[in-house]
Amino acid sequence: MKALIRMARYVRPYKLEVIFGLLTVILPVAMELLMPRLLQYIVDEGIRPRDMDAIWRGSAIMLGTAVIGAVATIVQGFCRARLSQGMAFDMRNDLFRHIGSLSFADIDHLQTGQLMTRVGSDVNVVRMFSSAGLALMLRALLMIIGSVIMIFLTDVQLALVVLAFVGLAGLMIWWFMGRAGPLFTVVQEKLASLNTLVQENLAGVQVVKAFVREPFAIDRFADANDEYMRQNMRVGRILALVMPILTLLTNAGTVAVIWLGGLDVINNRLTSGELIAFVNYLMIGMAPLLLLSNMLMMVSRASASAVRIEEVLRTQSAIRTAATPHRADHIGGRVRFDRVSFRYGANGSNGHRNGDDPEAHEVLRHVSFEAEPGQRIALLGATGSGKSTLIHLIPRFYDTTDGRVEIDGVDVRRWSPRSLRKQIGVVLQETVLFSGTVRENIVYGRPDASLEEVIAAAQTAQAHDFIMAMPEGYESTVEARGANLSGGQKQRIAIARALLTRPGILILDDSTSAVDVETEAKIQEVLDQLMAETTTFIVAQRISSVLNADQILVLDQGQIVAQGRHGELLASSPIYQEIYQSQLSKSS
Repeated sequence: MKALIRMARYVRPYKLEVIFGLLTVILPVAMELLMPRLLQYIVDEGIRPRDMDAIWRGSAIMLGTAVIGAVATIVQGFCRARLSQGMAFDMRNDLFRHIGSLSFADIDHLQTGQLMTRVGSDVNVVRMFSSAGLALMLRALLMIIGSVIMIFLTDVQLALVVLAFVGLAGLMIWWFMGRAGPLFTVVQEKLASLNTLVQENLAGVQVVKAFVREPFAIDRFADANDEYMRQNMRVGRILALVMPILTLLTNAGTVAVIWLGGLDVINNRLTSGELIAFVNYLMIGMAPLLLLSNMLMMVSRASASAVRIEEVLRTQSAIRTAATPHRADHIGGRVRFDRVSFRYGANGSNGHRNGDDPEAHEVLRHVSFEAEPGQRIALLGATGSGKSTLIHLIPRFYDTTDGRVEIDGVDVRRWSPRSLRKQIGVVLQETVLFSGTVRENIVYGRPDASLEEVIAAAQTAQAHDFIMAMPEGYESTVEARGANLSGGQKQRIAIARALLTRPGILILDDSTSAVDVETEAKIQEVLDQLMAETTTFIVAQRISSVLNADQILVLDQGQIVAQGRHGELLASSPIYQEIYQSQLSKSS
């Protein structure tokens, strides 16, 4: 509940809507509370003495009261919609902005499917509460308080009878809140797990089909869906118990009032109009109690969602910016690794190191080397040897567990992450393109680039020819994740995107694996000419890609087991010899 109250900060920009919303909740309630008094007037002053003027007068006032209440309710609807949609808009923006500021480690910890649920489903739950639940709760509270006051003003003795039933209903609602609140938290967690599973299967649909694992994927989803359904059923069972009991208490209270009140009318202690008014006030006060279980369900769900939203917003990036960060307009390109070790899971989302975590897997161990400006550094090794992890430490996607990474003599932890990354071009192992045009994807890292610069970068990446063969050239549409392009085409666009930023350091993480050997050779040749002053790190599977490297680092189980140029390693490194012979000797 506290988290939901803290969400009230999103209400501040909408003070006018809140003020009008409050007024338009209070006004219809006041009009509705007038109705039984007007009905009492019509019965006692009009029907019993057969005074038509009193009947017409009372009826006209009732009609006017109803119209005022209806108009106020319509205005309230507009205010609620504006307030709730505005709050959801701001929450989604804050969440997306904050998620964008988190490190790779934080995203790994929170999981993509979980984040999608919180930005989508959880925000929508809070929005629904701010739209309908909050207004209904306020209306119910005012109706209960107003009807209790009017009941006591009408007849104290009968009011005491009603209070006994209201007390029992209150105990029932208190029990419901204690049981349902934790259950709704679990419901949202199960929904998030379900969304994570859907996201994983959609992203890996080709793998699922390639290995004919559709039955397995269906069974996993069915199990998760069953867990979600079971949790919802637990909530449903509580609701199924609460509603009939509240209805029973309401009807029992009504019967008691009519019986005792009827005796009072017979004994002339009450008038017929007073009894009718009392019963109406009782119904006005008890009706919100019947709806209160549904409203409390909305509160419980919204509270659980607010907690999950706050969990994301309170997550501090594991990548902390220094108090006085180092900035530079140009990177020289000198890179130094000094006894660097890294474990996934050792740096938690809270940014604190936990090197003793038994679940943290050590990927790099005591890695040391130095790259001079303009050098080409190649990384070779078996899958899982730590090549991609090593290059991820250069733009500080992750922080080292031990040791330090320096760029131009400055520890990357002292660099401004924004200043550092703007001068590093990265082509990651998994090529990611965004929905839009080819040109929009290439200028992603430098939106102000001219078309001539875009074409030059594409030509360097050997992408210009196939782009021009597309229906609209550089304005051709790219579908989400580049679904309408081949693997090689996506990689070449990604290389062009990195080159366009004119980086001081260029990182190519297996970025030509889907490109044929001839095209790869052309890319390497042009890069040698145009990027001579750029320090380039190349993660490659093909040994032909690294023959001309200034340094080749051979990694095995997270350690550099060999280092040197091609000729040196061919003479001294058994692992390098094995890679060379397996790739080149067989093809000769």
